[in-house]
Amino acid sequence: QVFGQDPLWLAWVTDLINYKDAGNMEAYKTLLTTVTPARFKVGQMIGATGLLLGVALAMYRRVDADKKDKYRSMFISTVLAVFLTGVTEPLEFMFMFCALPLYIVYAILQGCAFAMSGIIHLRVHSFGNLEFITRIPMSIKAGLVGDIINFVICCIVFFVIGYFVAYFMIGKFKFATPGRLGNYTDSNDEDGTESSTASAGGKASGGNSQAERIIALLGGRENIVLVDACMTRLRVTVKDLGKVAELPAWKAEGALGLIKKDNGIQAVYGPKADVLKS
Repeated sequence: QVFGQDPLWLAWVTDLINYKDAGNMEAYKTLLTTVTPARFKVGQMIGATGLLLGVALAMYRRVDADKKDKYRSMFISTVLAVFLTGVTEPLEFMFMFCALPLYIVYAILQGCAFAMSGIIHLRVHSFGNLEFITRIPMSIKAGLVGDIINFVICCIVFFVIGYFVAYFMIGKFKFATPGRLGNYTDSNDEDGTESSTASAGGKASGGNSQAERIIALLGGRENIVLVDACMTRLRVTVKDLGKVAELPAWKAEGALGLIKKDNGIQAVYGPKADVLKS
């Protein structure tokens, strides 16, 4: 349904522009006031542009002081991916498994962002801000300047809310978000020595690359049936789920989360999932 809304919005905006250019203001006003396509997507845009980036800043501010330099590039790259594409999973998977109460509050706030399209004019539509920026001239020509301003204001407001709520909850309830309280994604522990999980994985696989260690976590090559990736998740079908390592071992290899179901596992790796698949 979301993908189907895109051509509807483009057709709507095109008709608005054509009516304005033709001087048919009566038809223009009728179309503008009686039809509002693609109201669903703008809520996700506000979440990805404002709310979720506020949460990301709060998580980074809560990273252990001695590890901020190591985690800066990871947060920057993930935030850029979410901001430009509108795909929220890379940031959501950073905290949904280790801070479930925060994720529940985030989901409620995200619902409020969706509700904004029914409260004020937010008749814009895109899949990420890269596309949104390229559509600004078209939106302005269609007379949607007020909608663009409302969108920017909503993003700022939800960014501030997301930041302060996440910063407070992470500190108050001592959530182990990435880079703090033992939730480290590198292969070294706090003392700088190689983690026992990584070492065991390397020895079991006969190699020292991350891919080889992940194969060991999956129970070895003979246990792997199919390998795939979906946005932020490495998806693997295995013969015996019991041979697959548990979440702590996966976290030692950089995974942000792990989902086991039937004969399949989904390891959350963010944007690098497709690289690991290859």
